[in-house]
Amino acid sequence: MATIARAALLSPFSTALVNFDHHVSSRNGPSLANIILTDPLRATPYTRLPYKPGRELQLQICESHRPDLQPSERLTATIHKMMSMTMSPVLDVTISVSEGTDIRAVLKLYDRRFGKDLRIGQRYAAPHMPVNEAMFQDFVRRGMMAPFFRELEEEKKAELLPSRPGHFLDSTLESQGKFEAALWHECSDHFACETKAYERLRDLQGKLIPDMLAHVRVVPFDSDALSIPPDLQHMASYFEVKGVLLGLIEGYSLEDIATSPLGPSDKAQWQPIIQAAAGAAHEINKRGVLMNDASPRNVVVDRRSQTPFIVDLAQCHFKDDLAELWHEMEWDKEEEYWDPDVQYWERASSDQNPAAIGLVAASRVRKMGVTVDLAFPDYDGIIANITAIKGLTVPIGEDSQLGRDR
Repeated sequence: MATIARAALLSPFSTALVNFDHHVSSRNGPSLANIILTDPLRATPYTRLPYKPGRELQLQICESHRPDLQPSERLTATIHKMMSMTMSPVLDVTISVSEGTDIRAVLKLYDRRFGKDLRIGQRYAAPHMPVNEAMFQDFVRRGMMAPFFRELEEEKKAELLPSRPGHFLDSTLESQGKFEAALWHECSDHFACETKAYERLRDLQGKLIPDMLAHVRVVPFDSDALSIPPDLQHMASYFEVKGVLLGLIEGYSLEDIATSPLGPSDKAQWQPIIQAAAGAAHEINKRGVLMNDASPRNVVVDRRSQTPFIVDLAQCHFKDDLAELWHEMEWDKEEEYWDPDVQYWERASSDQNPAAIGLVAASRVRKMGVTVDLAFPDYDGIIANITAIKGLTVPIGEDSQLGRDR
């Protein structure tokens, strides 16, 4: 009884920990649950963050976008500080290169174990623990990943708002493995989305978004809880942490424009900065990319030029993917006048990326007694221009494509 009571103090999953001993230890050696239950002082309730200032990470380059970073080369990244950890750990690092000058950069890691907004259960935060990792390993070992991912992809096609990973989490052992698998899938999607967005927006790199330097993976170190079990080496991809190296924009968040010491002291300069940030979102939209997380917090203003840069592109929709989805839904067969370009801009009008940045930033400076007038895209004019060029006749009213896409 005392043993179980001690376990209950350590974790909300005490029942699962008790059962875990019988479920896993017979196949996989010493039981983590048994260690926690019998000697809680030896156990770490939550996985320790490995990304701390002063620590060195070994990175392997998977794809390089700089001549001094060679594919497959291993680099050392020294962490200066944690910049944020909402959906992903974002680190200010120095990269040591074999030839030339060291590179100061941003390292963004798609690590399912960390992210305060990533690891949310149905009603509570769900920080990573050793028991989660053990159940994930068991989930992988039993060959459950592929069928579960097929289930997630089918749901994504069928549902307007697919389930977040927290939907799968409850007090059972199986749910913990499934939760970690869903997080892995989401992080993998974020990495694929961000790298695709940077490729699509190549002409905006260094102007309105940071430069993409390289795609990387973290080389596990011996003490890392994410090290791969010997019997799962052939499934190593499920345990690797992917990342991107981005050019460092030294500055401040747009949401802090009214309070940051790095921002302009002349309040008259706030309006053109906010307007430029809204304009940057529209430039991204014009290149077939719609952001799901457009916000002032995802805009960094360069301290020297006071130019805003949009820095988070991990959650986006792409015009070609949307067109394919609309085709699968047979929208192109329902109405004679239907057009994917019109549909895209009606979707952009619904998402309102420029306003999501501009109006929110304007509301913050309004609290400081400053009113800014902003101009936003004329979506009706854009659509009218498309229909005129293509000779389309689009009815106005409730039956328009816009009403449906919203």
